[in-house]
Amino acid sequence: MFHHDLQSLRLFVAICETRSLSKAAARLNMALSAASRRLRLLEEEVGSLLVKRLPHGVELTNAGTTAERYALSVLHMADQLASSMEEHRSGARGRVRVCASSSALVGRLAGDLARFARENPEIKIDLEERPTSDTLDALRRKQADVGVIVRGLSTHGFDSFAYGQDRLAVAVMQGHRLAGASTLRLADLFDEEFVALDTGTAVYRLLAGQARDAGRSLNIRVQVRSFEVMCQMVHHRLGIGILPEAALRPVADTLGLKLITLNESWAVRDIDVVVPSLDRVDPPTSRLIEALRRGSDGL
Repeated sequence: MFHHDLQSLRLFVAICETRSLSKAAARLNMALSAASRRLRLLEEEVGSLLVKRLPHGVELTNAGTTAERYALSVLHMADQLASSMEEHRSGARGRVRVCASSSALVGRLAGDLARFARENPEIKIDLEERPTSDTLDALRRKQADVGVIVRGLSTHGFDSFAYGQDRLAVAVMQGHRLAGASTLRLADLFDEEFVALDTGTAVYRLLAGQARDAGRSLNIRVQVRSFEVMCQMVHHRLGIGILPEAALRPVADTLGLKLITLNESWAVRDIDVVVPSLDRVDPPTSRLIEALRRGSDGL
C-alpha cells in the first residue's frame, strides 16, 4: 500500500467510512471509474480483497480492516507533516488536537487550556467537545492527540492519568416539591419526569445504569444534547435534570433553578486525561500533557 499515492489511501479510508464506492468517489470529487481502478490497484498490490462488493455498497474484509488502520496512520502522518510545515511558515510551530467531554470543560479544563494557550502562544489548540465514547473513538482513529474523559469506559491500549473530579447535582425549579431538600438520593427521583442528556453521554449511561441496578428506569420526558438546553427545559418545568454541579451553578440564579446535592457515592466522578501513548507524543502535545499533569498534582 505504501507504493500508492495519498489520494488512493484517502479514497480507501472514505470507502471504509461510507461503506460505498460511489459515495467515497463523490466525497473526493473523483469519477467512479477512476475510484474503482484505484481500489483494484490497491487490492492487487496487497494481494487480497479489501472489500466485498454488495448490491447496495461494500463491506470490509478482515484484510480491509487491517489495511484501514495502516492507511489512517499514513494519512495522519502526512497531514501532520503538511500542518507542521504550514505552522512553521506561519510561526505557530505546533498544534494539539484535544477532544473533551462537556463535564471536563465546565470544570477546570477550559481554564487550564486558556492558561496553557497564554503561556505557549506558538502552540495552536484544536478543541472539540465530544462525549467520552466519541473521544475514545477519535483517539483510536488518530483524529485527536489528547482526550479528557469521564472515567468509566475501557481505556485499554491507551495511557491515562487522573486529572480531576466533578459532582452531580439535581436541578429543579424553585417551588418544585423537592426544592426544599438539602440532599437527594436517586431513589427519591424515580417518580419524577426527567430532562435527560443524549444516550451517548457519560451522565446518561451512569444514571440509566444506576436505575437499572435498582430495578427501575428513568421516566424521561425530554432528551437534549447540551447542558445549556437541559437547564432551559428544567426552567420551563418540563422535568428535573441531573448535571455536573459546575455546569449548573453559573445559570442557576438566572433561570431560577435550585441545586440539590445528589447524595450518592457514584455521583462524584473521576476525570482522566487519555493519550494513545505517553512515550510517543510530539513536543507540543507533550508540553500540554505536562501542563495538565501539573494541574492534577493537587488531587
